[in-house]
Amino acid sequence: MRDEAHAGDAPLGEEKEILRQIREEIQRSYKPREGNGSIERPETGQPLGSGFLELQSAIAGLKASYALVGQTPPEPPTLRGRMGARLVKLVQRLLFWYTPQIVHFQYSALRAFDSALRVFEGQAKNVQQLEAELKRAEQRETEWGRQLEAQSRRVEQLEAEVQRLPQLETAFRSERSAQQAAVAAGMSRTQILERRVEALPLQALMRVDMEMARFKAQQTVQEERIALLVQTRKEFPEWRGPALAERLSREELHNTDALYAALQDEFRGSREEIRERLSFYIPMLIGAGVGSESMPILDVGCGRGEWLELLREHDLQGTGIDLNRVALSMCRERGLPAMEADAIEHLQSLPEASLGAVTAFHVIEHLTLPQLLGLLDEARRVLKPGGAAIFETPNPNNVLVSSRNFYLDPTHRHPIPPLLGRFLTEAGGFERVEILELHPCPERQRVDTGTGGEVAARFNECFYGPQDYAIIGWKG
Repeated sequence: MRDEAHAGDAPLGEEKEILRQIREEIQRSYKPREGNGSIERPETGQPLGSGFLELQSAIAGLKASYALVGQTPPEPPTLRGRMGARLVKLVQRLLFWYTPQIVHFQYSALRAFDSALRVFEGQAKNVQQLEAELKRAEQRETEWGRQLEAQSRRVEQLEAEVQRLPQLETAFRSERSAQQAAVAAGMSRTQILERRVEALPLQALMRVDMEMARFKAQQTVQEERIALLVQTRKEFPEWRGPALAERLSREELHNTDALYAALQDEFRGSREEIRERLSFYIPMLIGAGVGSESMPILDVGCGRGEWLELLREHDLQGTGIDLNRVALSMCRERGLPAMEADAIEHLQSLPEASLGAVTAFHVIEHLTLPQLLGLLDEARRVLKPGGAAIFETPNPNNVLVSSRNFYLDPTHRHPIPPLLGRFLTEAGGFERVEILELHPCPERQRVDTGTGGEVAARFNECFYGPQDYAIIGWKG
């Protein structure tokens, strides 16, 4: 009896051994990754949580069990095992119509869970990107804060210098009185030089005033950018990767606004010098009836607003557009009508035949050829009959301008020769196109033609001739 009992238990032990091996195989097929027991975030290696581990383990187990559905188990070598195997085969034959349904169900469930896992991993990647964008935004906020702090310190220094202005003015008046007394007594050559020196304190005051205006505008722009960043962070839950990246990318275009405003102050000239140069165009526009309410003027790239200021002083209607926020802030400080806009996009938004003039002073040398052609086309479209387009630009016929001065502005693309400027303007449909050469170098810089003759004259023409020129085209 004891032998029979052991003989009956042997097949059962073998079946348990087979089941144990199957369980171990299934466990190996979805064993969790080594470490903290959680799967890792794509590309970062950071844990995503136990929910992903459970889902991935379940899918791995489903794949392992799916492979066993419909398969005949191993046949044990014992009599009971062989009898059981025949019984299993009989049941399989009887359920031939049901087994495919089980296989199809498990296959559908496996695909559904696998798709869900891919969706969750994609969402995890999006979260990672959004967190990276937020980190970069926080870094920008920190950098802008440092810039604002530096600007504030600079403003404090300038305010201290402004407090010294009354003392400088008193010293200037005293020096001027002394010079006038010298003139009354008969001025020598040395006294003439001293009279030139007397203008230095006034120039220093003008320089301080210009820097104060620029730094005040920079501080205003930095405060606006920080406010925008704070607003963006508050709206962050409603933003997604591409939208947030586009918004931050647009903001990065203004990182050099303050630098470019300082560059213009350094190399282009003071407001008074620019106003004096631009006043040349006022009689021309008034004579053509341009600048009235029915023939308004649009200034493209208005910069610090010298031209808009002249238009206002002569009761001419004009507005300006620019992309530099520091320059626009300086315009608004003076109450000038200026707004942030791209030139071609703004012109495209205007009705046909709605302006009396389109002006652009030292703008077209910043444009590519397609942009320049687009500006000419849109300018002509929005002009009324009798309206004018004025484009002033550096004159490459002056060798010093084309080889040196032109490149003091790193945003310049290439000089535009006057003949090319005339050709492109006429090709754009303008009539009565004129080329006016402007702003020759001071006489004191020229070579004396009395001793150099024709060669000296040609040298002066090439090196000290007009530094700028204007293209003026009219719409018939």
